[in-house]
Amino acid sequence: MKTGMFGREREYRAISALLRRGGEGPAQVVVESPPGGGRSRLLEEIGAGARAAGRTVLSLPPGPVEVSGLARLLTSAAARPAGDGPAPLLIDDPFWTDPAVAGTLAAASRAARVVPILARRTGTRLPGLDPLDLGRILHVPLAPLDPAATGAVLAALFGAEPDPALRELAHVAGGLPGALITLARGLRDEQLAVVADGRATLRDPRLPAAVRDRIRRCAGLLSPGARHLVQVATTLDPEFQLIDLAELLGGPAAALLPAVDEALTAGLLAARGDLLAFPHELVRREVARTIPQPVRVALHDGHACTDRGVPGGFRVHRPAGGPRTALADLHRDTARPGRARPLPGRTRAALDTVPARPSGTPWSRLSDREREVAALVACGLTNQAIATKIGLSPHTVNYHLRQIFRKLGIASRVELATLISGDDGPH
Repeated sequence: MKTGMFGREREYRAISALLRRGGEGPAQVVVESPPGGGRSRLLEEIGAGARAAGRTVLSLPPGPVEVSGLARLLTSAAARPAGDGPAPLLIDDPFWTDPAVAGTLAAASRAARVVPILARRTGTRLPGLDPLDLGRILHVPLAPLDPAATGAVLAALFGAEPDPALRELAHVAGGLPGALITLARGLRDEQLAVVADGRATLRDPRLPAAVRDRIRRCAGLLSPGARHLVQVATTLDPEFQLIDLAELLGGPAAALLPAVDEALTAGLLAARGDLLAFPHELVRREVARTIPQPVRVALHDGHACTDRGVPGGFRVHRPAGGPRTALADLHRDTARPGRARPLPGRTRAALDTVPARPSGTPWSRLSDREREVAALVACGLTNQAIATKIGLSPHTVNYHLRQIFRKLGIASRVELATLISGDDGPH
């Protein structure tokens, strides 16, 4: 399954131009992407292009880099004729613990013998490299593929033009070429997509097992803070603001920016204008399955709305301290490095206790329409779903929701769902 360089042409041209300039400009290249982002393939194409141009190409295998092995390779580079200029030195997914490795690479690049091109996973730290003068490093982060490049990759993988349903399902890949390959192979292996008359058609919108595993594995590779951020995000509307996450986690929105950036880079979240969202609803569902069972039961109780005729209920239990406190405790306690996986006792008690509704809650202040909206929120419906159900626009539903928050003295839909999760809510 060849995918060419769809969506990576600009990065390829930038690195190739640097090699042609020789000792001018940046002396090293660092290519970064999350797993499946295509950095290894880009390195292969750079090497192939350099060889086709008659250049010497050096490479180190993936894995640990030691000064002794690097020195031997550089010695061989120094002994070759210098007529073809500096040799690209390809190092795929390197790691080292000795800062002298970075110094050796820098010295070789300054002597114009080689141009090191390192392809590493986003977030990887290489001792001695990052403090180098950034003006001497060409940093090449690989962004997610755009829709046009995604469609071109699908067409190359299937050997046929993908239909609209297949293009829509491809959003689960988050624009990562490796994830697209996994998706295409899984769809064909499980016969969920077929090719006929020059067209690749989606027969069943289910995710292949390999794709479900990849999403859960990708969530597991996030830092603890980023992982719990995307887990909590599964309880929000399909599109949400950063402030919504901050309300749930009980902290300032600015403090969440590193975790959000990590989730965006990994393809588990996507930016849609001023809002955040999961790339596809099926991604949200798979991430939700990574939530520890006690928390999942507390947040997504399928029995909460059964009697109200609305499937897929939403329920959060609120003792003293409230759901925001419980979720913030979970996020903070589990995000600390070295902490064990079991839930903290305070958080477990907060999520598992089901008290009666506090007396004196001013339900009488809500209008009939606001009561209707509040009840549907308690059943886990999004603003869009509520709007469709009762014939309003999502903007009007959001207005009613803000009015409800103000009248009840609460700050989030989680607190609202908590207050009316019993039969004594605003009905």
